[in-house]
Amino acid sequence: MRVWRALLLALLASLAVPLAAKPPAKPVQLDQELYRTVVERVRGGENFYPATMAAQRERSYPVQPALAVRPPTMTYMLALLPSTVTRTAALIALLFGALIALRQSLADRAPAETLAVVALAVAGLFGAFFPDNVYLHEQWSVLLIMLSLAAHRRPWLSVGLALLAVLVRETALAWLAAILLMALWQRDGKRALMALGAIALAGGLWLIHARLVAAQVVPGDLTSPGWVRFGGLPLVIDALRRNLVLTGLPGPLILVTVAASLAAMLRWGREMERTAAIGSAGFLAALTVFGRPDNGYWGFMAAPFVLLGLPLLARQALRRRPA
Repeated sequence: MRVWRALLLALLASLAVPLAAKPPAKPVQLDQELYRTVVERVRGGENFYPATMAAQRERSYPVQPALAVRPPTMTYMLALLPSTVTRTAALIALLFGALIALRQSLADRAPAETLAVVALAVAGLFGAFFPDNVYLHEQWSVLLIMLSLAAHRRPWLSVGLALLAVLVRETALAWLAAILLMALWQRDGKRALMALGAIALAGGLWLIHARLVAAQVVPGDLTSPGWVRFGGLPLVIDALRRNLVLTGLPGPLILVTVAASLAAMLRWGREMERTAAIGSAGFLAALTVFGRPDNGYWGFMAAPFVLLGLPLLARQALRRRPA
C-alpha cells in the first residue's frame, strides 16, 4: 500500500512540472478568466445570471442560445471558497479522492495492472495542474464521473455523482446515458429507473436554466454561431491529445490506439470499464458533429478513460504468449 501511494504521488508530482505538457490554447485561458470573474462576482453577493451575462458582454462573448451560458453549479460551489488557492486545493483533493476510489474499485486486480490503470487515468487529468484550470467546468465534471464509475456497486451513489457531473458540465450526459444502457443490458431495472430519472431531472433543470438565461437577454446581445460543425476526426484527435500519453502521437496512431483500448474495455472489462468505454465512445462520436475547432479542450472529459483498456490488452497478450 505504501509503495502504491508513493508511486501515485510521483506520478502526480511529475505532472506538476510546467514543461510536462502542452499549454492549453488561448481561448481556454479566456474562458478561465471569464469563469473566475463570475465566481468572484457571485461570492461578492451578485446573482449568477446577471453577473454571468454582464461578464460575457464585457468580453464580447455570445449570451444566446442558453448553451452559451454554463450552468451555475460549479460557480456556486467555488464561490464558497475564498481564493483561487483554496479552490485549486479542493480540486486536487477531489482528484486524489477519485484516484483512490478508482484504485479501490480495482482491489482484486494484479498490482501492476492496477498501477497501470491509475497511471493512465492520471495522464488524462494533467489539466488540473495548470494555473486557473480550476475554473474549467470539465476539470470538476470529469472527476465526478470517475467517482461515479468507481462507485458502480452502489447504484444510488453512482447515479447521483453522474447527475452532479451533468449539472456541472452538460457533456457528462454521455456517461450518465452509458450507466442507463449498462443497466438495461444487465436487466437491472432499479438502476435503469434511477438513471432515467436522473436524465429527466437534468433535462428539467436545464430547461429552467434556459428560461433564466433568456430572461436576461437584451437587444443587441451576441448570438453564438453554433456548434454543429461536423468537424469529424480532426476535432476528435485534438480532443484526445488532452491525454498526456497521446499528446505527441500522430493522429492515425491516436485513433488506432484509442479504438483498440475501447474495444478491449468492452470485450474484457468489467462494469466500470464498459460503462467508461460506452460513455467515451458516445462522447467522441458526438464530437464528429458538435464542436468548433477551438473546442478541443472538451477532450478533458474523456481523457482519463480512453486508454484504460491498454492494461487489458497487455494481460491478454501475456496470456497468449507461448510458455
